[in-house]
Order: sequence, then C-alpha cells, then structure tokens
Amino acid sequence: MDNEIMVFLQASIERNEREAKEALMRKKQEKILQLLEKSGLGERFMKRTFDTFDKNNLTPELAYAYDKANEFVKKFPDVDKGLLFTGPVGTGKTHLAAAIANELINKLYSVVFGNVTDIVTLIKSTYKADSELSEAEIIKMFTQDTDLLIIDDLGKENISEYTSTILYQIINRLYENEKPVIVTTNFNSAALRRKFGEKGDAIVSRLAEMCEFIKIVGSDWRLKNARSD
Repeated sequence: MDNEIMVFLQASIERNEREAKEALMRKKQEKILQLLEKSGLGERFMKRTFDTFDKNNLTPELAYAYDKANEFVKKFPDVDKGLLFTGPVGTGKTHLAAAIANELINKLYSVVFGNVTDIVTLIKSTYKADSELSEAEIIKMFTQDTDLLIIDDLGKENISEYTSTILYQIINRLYENEKPVIVTTNFNSAALRRKFGEKGDAIVSRLAEMCEFIKIVGSDWRLKNARSD
C-alpha cells in the first residue's frame, strides 16, 4: 500500500511539474508574440508550414534543405548547429525557416522571426522616452530569453555601421551562449562579408561556425505561380 501511495505521489509531482513548465513556456511565448505584434514581425510567416510547402518537382538541393529543416525541428533543442539557407529569390528559403518557427512554436518553444531591419527598428524603438524596454533587454530577448532566433533575408537591409554593429552583437551573443540561429539570405559568404564592412568578416566567421550552410538551387516559385495564374 505504501508503495502504491509513493508511486501515485511521484506521478502527481511529475504531472504538476510538466504542467507548470508548459504554462511558463506559453507565457514566455505570449510575451514575445506581443512584442512582435507591436513591431510587425509576427504576421508574415504564420501560414508557411511544412504541410503547405510545395514538395512537387523538388530539386535535389531543395529536397535536402527540406529534410534538414525537418531534422532540425525533430532534434531541437539538442542540435549541434543552426541552419543558413542561401540561394536565389523565391526558392523556398523563407518558407522553410517559417515552417521551422511554426513547428517549434506549436511545441511551446519561444521563437523570434524577422529580418535585420525589423530587429534594428525594434531596438531603436527602445530609445523613445516612453519605451517599456531598454536596448539591452531587447538584445537579451533575442539572444537569451528566446529559444530560437530566425533572421530572414540577411543582407537585404540597408547597411550602416550601426546596423552591422547591432547584428554583430546579436550573432556574437548567440555564439557565446551556444544557441542556434536560423538564417536565410540571397547572398554568398563573400558578398555578405563585403556588405557588412568592418564587421563582415567577424559576422560571417561566427555564422560559419554556428550554422550548416545549405545552398538552394531552383527557379523562382513566385514568378512561376504568377505565370500560371
């Protein structure tokens, strides 16, 4: 009888701990989504999932990218590296990154998804007198409080010394915290180095160590769909 009571109590404790953890993760994600709604970061990727990804006539490179994205989700958070998808416009890079985001959010992980312009705009908003958060708190949210940061269209933004510095701070903080990052870009590593000036080598070097570079080759799906309409 005593053994049955102990088993029951242990099961109750484990269930309560699990429910408390899930509630905490939901609250954490809700807070991040509230911040993203204010900044406009949260809308674009909601309908892009693995189920809505067009898997017909995939190139070998895109099929590999799709498999790596799925594998990343299944292993998360026990992943050795993040992913950097590179290739021409319209080949599915952002869709795969968004699918990762949606899958992980459904699993109650906290995810931030945005491009560098979005991120910098959110950080600059902290300079207002009525801002609820400081720059340090926003960077901490990206690099410590969030389970995964996804940077979309890296290199597409207007580059300034300030932008490069902010990006380096975020990438370097993630590197130091040994946290993964997902990146999409239309540019190769040499072009990114040139774009980010003095910080270019350091940014690309960090990303090369933190991510598996996955090159996607294929035609622009958006143009193909437009022609068929």
